[in-house]
Amino acid sequence: MNNLLAIYRARWLLLRAQIHRHWAPLSLREKRLVAGTALMLGGVLIWLLLVQPPLKKIEHWQTETPKLRGQAEALDLLLREVATAPIGQNFERSLQQSLDGNGLLGHYQLQAIGTAWQLTFEDAPADAVISWLLIHPVQFSLEVVEARLQRADAAKVDDTAGTLSGTVRMDQALGAKEAS
Repeated sequence: MNNLLAIYRARWLLLRAQIHRHWAPLSLREKRLVAGTALMLGGVLIWLLLVQPPLKKIEHWQTETPKLRGQAEALDLLLREVATAPIGQNFERSLQQSLDGNGLLGHYQLQAIGTAWQLTFEDAPADAVISWLLIHPVQFSLEVVEARLQRADAAKVDDTAGTLSGTVRMDQALGAKEAS
């Protein structure tokens, strides 16, 4: 260990002597120019190695953070839309709450037929029925097997979507766990 230390000390002393030999004959003006150049070169190296990389990272994350926040908000919205049956409630009650929450209260009858469900609509708002059928059966692990819907009456001036009557049959989706 002492040998290695002695070798490095000897090299340092030799390098220092060489620098002193080159430095001593320089005039004051040349010494100032060399010192100024060394300071400027040191400043550039500090900027390139120590300052610029963190500034680039900060700039990158300032542009990425709003994107990530937007994605997080979209994910939160999707997670809020996923209907899960509250603990202690049965599956049928959860389906009824979902239908009622979509403006179909009083316009449907829900029947369990084995593992399938039959949903009968009568004069239900068409936009609410279609909206519910597109989103909610999947959330309950159901798939629409058969839908026989027809416009209940002529469209009114203030109600462009009209109303629907008919039946929809839904079965447990393949690979889904049995609903409790």
